[in-house]
Order: sequence, then C-alpha cells, then structure tokens
Amino acid sequence: MAFAMDFDARNNILRMTLDGIVTDAILLDSYWRAARYVASHAPCRGIGDISGATKFEVSVSTVRKLALSPPAIPAGYTRVFVAPQDSVYGMVRMFQTLGESTRPDFHVVRTMDEAYRLLRVESPEFHPVSEE
Repeated sequence: MAFAMDFDARNNILRMTLDGIVTDAILLDSYWRAARYVASHAPCRGIGDISGATKFEVSVSTVRKLALSPPAIPAGYTRVFVAPQDSVYGMVRMFQTLGESTRPDFHVVRTMDEAYRLLRVESPEFHPVSEE
C-alpha cells in the first residue's frame, strides 16, 4: 500500500493518493496525516484518489468514524473523492451522506478527469509535499 500527498500551488489543491490494499488502519492514518498537513498550511481544496486500490478492506464503522470526525479540509473548500470501483464508490457515498452537515462541498466521482472538471482545473502541476 502506498499513500502519497502532493500539492498544486497554482490551483491550491492537495491530492491524497491511496494505492494497493486499503485497510481501516491505512485509511485512518492517511486521513489524519492529511488533516495534520492542512492544519499546518493554508486551507486548500482537495482530491482523494483511490483509483489505484487493488483491495478495499474498510469497515462501515471506520467510514462512520471518519464521517463524524472533523473534516480534514475545512468547510468552504471543495473536496472531491475519486472512486471508480462500485464497492468503494458506495462506501464513499455513505461517508458523504453521514458527513454532509460538516462537509457540504464534498463530491464523489468516478474519474480524475471528472474531479478536474468539477474543480475547474486544466493541466494541474502536482508536486510531492513534506509532512513536517
């Protein structure tokens, strides 16, 4: 499993990418790492990309826990989650529904192109970020 964060300064977008096997522990860790990064930098828009996941072993209770926790990216900043697989898409939609009161600008799409269109971004330039 690989977790990576990169940032497009021109468009003010933090992208979090999860590849391989995604478990409860991995998803929770990546969520809190992204939240820590955003808390120590200026607010930004976000993309969560899980299109490279080969297995999604995340429980409903973990999805509920994350949905009821403070948002990693503050309200007022658009967040888009890319989930092409049907089962993952359904779990992310559940997260969206449970967290809609604190994440009104959260969207779920199937492709990165849809995410870019939703954010009105062309040719983003992402660069790795340090979590320090």
